[in-house]
Amino acid sequence: MKKLAAGSLGEPLPAGPATHTLAVGAEWEQVLASLTDGKSLRPIQVSAFVDHRILDSRRNLVVCAPTNSGKSLIGHAILIDAVKRGRRAVLLEPLRALAQEQAESLRDHLATLSLGGRDKPPKVTITTGDYRLESEMAASQPPEGGEIIVATPERFDAIIRNPEFTPWLETIGAMVIDEAHLIADQRRGPVIELVIAAMLTMPAPPRIALLSATIGDPKRLSDWLDPCDVLESKSRSPLRQEVWSLEEGDNADELLAIEAKKLLHEPRNAVLVFVYTRVMADTLAARLSVSLDHGVLAYHAGHSASKRARIRQSFREGECRCLVATTSLAMGVNLPATHVFVRDTHFFGHGKLGVADLMQILGRAGRGDRAGLGTVLVRPRDGWDAPDLAVQLADPQLPPLQSAFESSRMSGGSGRHASKAPAEPCMADTVVTACLSRRQEKGISAEDLASLLRNTLAGEALTVCAPTSLQRLSSPDWALAYSDDSGNWFLTRLGLAGVRSCLPLPYLASLGQLTRDLLSLDHTGRLLGRWSTLDHLLVMSLTSDRRPTFRKFSEPLASQIEAWHEAQPNESKSLLFAEWITGTEERSKADELMGSLSMASGAPCPPRKLARQRAYSAMLNAILLLERTRGVAPADLDCRWTVKLEDGGEEAWRDSALWLAAGHAAIFDIRTFYHHIKEHCSAPSEQVKEIKRTFAGIRSQAFALLDELKYCSPLGPMLRSLRRTRKGAKTKTAGKATIRRLEDAGITSLRQLAGMTLEDLVGIGLRRPFAAQIVDYVRRRSR
Repeated sequence: MKKLAAGSLGEPLPAGPATHTLAVGAEWEQVLASLTDGKSLRPIQVSAFVDHRILDSRRNLVVCAPTNSGKSLIGHAILIDAVKRGRRAVLLEPLRALAQEQAESLRDHLATLSLGGRDKPPKVTITTGDYRLESEMAASQPPEGGEIIVATPERFDAIIRNPEFTPWLETIGAMVIDEAHLIADQRRGPVIELVIAAMLTMPAPPRIALLSATIGDPKRLSDWLDPCDVLESKSRSPLRQEVWSLEEGDNADELLAIEAKKLLHEPRNAVLVFVYTRVMADTLAARLSVSLDHGVLAYHAGHSASKRARIRQSFREGECRCLVATTSLAMGVNLPATHVFVRDTHFFGHGKLGVADLMQILGRAGRGDRAGLGTVLVRPRDGWDAPDLAVQLADPQLPPLQSAFESSRMSGGSGRHASKAPAEPCMADTVVTACLSRRQEKGISAEDLASLLRNTLAGEALTVCAPTSLQRLSSPDWALAYSDDSGNWFLTRLGLAGVRSCLPLPYLASLGQLTRDLLSLDHTGRLLGRWSTLDHLLVMSLTSDRRPTFRKFSEPLASQIEAWHEAQPNESKSLLFAEWITGTEERSKADELMGSLSMASGAPCPPRKLARQRAYSAMLNAILLLERTRGVAPADLDCRWTVKLEDGGEEAWRDSALWLAAGHAAIFDIRTFYHHIKEHCSAPSEQVKEIKRTFAGIRSQAFALLDELKYCSPLGPMLRSLRRTRKGAKTKTAGKATIRRLEDAGITSLRQLAGMTLEDLVGIGLRRPFAAQIVDYVRRRSR
């Protein structure tokens, strides 16, 4: 093995209080002292306040600076400036963990501050997939002390699609987008770009600031956000970079174990190792634990949210000093390490990590005033030439940022620019429907739509795709949009309900087609009247591209599923499974069901044998989630169905199901399918009323499923009962966080709770009012 120097960044930071005279006034001096904890300002921060005078300007801002350079404080200052002016401010973070971390940081720093002469500190509100803004806030003015909202782009996108929130949006004075280089990401970029474009097209656009460590030439961004200032810096806390060139016969894990053991003899050191997959993280963590005297933990998305939070806390407090994480979790989360190792640089099916990605990961080394060392391991067949990588890391030439709508993502390390290409159809369709949603009341002409699309970074690339998207959206198979006699475009009722619920368009079109087919088979709606909660979950698993595979199909599994289904009460049985899936390969009609779902999405319908296998696997997914809503523990399901739920996969699938169930609740409405019922089914008034009642029942199932999916725990039934009995109470009721606290303490049954007193529950961390509610509930159940 050879160690190759790959450049250094940063310099030692001065100690002591800030010495720069900023001339920002006493109130801002107090704010900055709180944000910096009394430490000196970083060079980029001085430039922002002195050279660019960001507190005296309302111009947009692009900040390009390395990780740990001080970008976050600049973003926080932009947010606070808007609050001081009586406006709301929004911070977008790409991950829920990051959003939670930033919200807690802002609350800590602002807790003792009052801004703009107000008596109260600003309120910090978080809204992500599991934290939602209350609907009554839609048109409200900011609270007395002002408000900062921390959100994920996807959650904020869901808000801006609904015109009812327009008055609320108009109170926003500033928006800061962290990790802004994700605009180029094929998965996350379209949402971020669309959110920014929507803000730019408002009558009084908020001030927008983009923060990133890996944007190449920022000129295109500044042109897009004009008037805009660009703030660039290469300064950060000291970071030295290395590339280890491994030879045939070198064992990367053994080398890491030797190096980590040496490093951890120094008590202040902490080590992060990044690998490709979850299995690799678990395996390497176990292997390192054998050779290291210090705690080693794996950290990846396969863990539950609460477990990941506990692991992060353990690492920050020094209980665990070596963490093995997947590279997908390298973004932004503040895990203060002195040494970072990237073991895997080549991903099967995806190619090698680019320079920009590696810089993001290596930047995790060295936090605050601590120096860091970032190391990349390159094996002979990893795709990288080690000396070339060392040169590129020492003097990175990052390509100009491109919109995800314009080209597929290119490797930042290859040095080759991808040529511009039209936006992918589904991506363009999503943007077009979002634009139609915001102009639903009066509609939008094709010309005005093109003008609106030009406000995106992609501009012309999206505009070219718009006519094709409108044609596809208005096709009979999709039925999501239409144009009136004047040429203005609108969403159909189905399109409007689905788009405002942020359902993927192929999923929305497939669900719409299936419902129309079921209505056509039985105009009375009695067939749909057999729809159950299990059918909601089955459609999700058949149609969603986020569905996991918990177990491969086998005939014994099919028999087990059939037996389980037969044992259910009639009202709990699945219409779709009973009528189209169950049975042998010769008798099953799963291909007809899959054909109905595939018609709108354009996906090829699988042959009969494969359709049956997929349908049974989807049914297993639906059963597992339904059993979890009933309070069955993951360990019991693992044992009964020979699956692995406790690795976090079920929690990720449940998050997706929550999102999709909300869409189902919006879609199953008589108005959504009224045209089909009257024009294609020729249903008389009495049948329309019957179908309306059927849809009301299906919507009630979806709402109940939403509530039950939030509390998938043996203690879930207790929490749901508490919520029902305390409906309308003026004080808060115990919820999801209370369940997690109890489960963390090993309490998973009412029998255990029955042996605990109020003080016992308070002693394990429950808030006293919630503990009292639980004690009262258990007492009443025991009578």
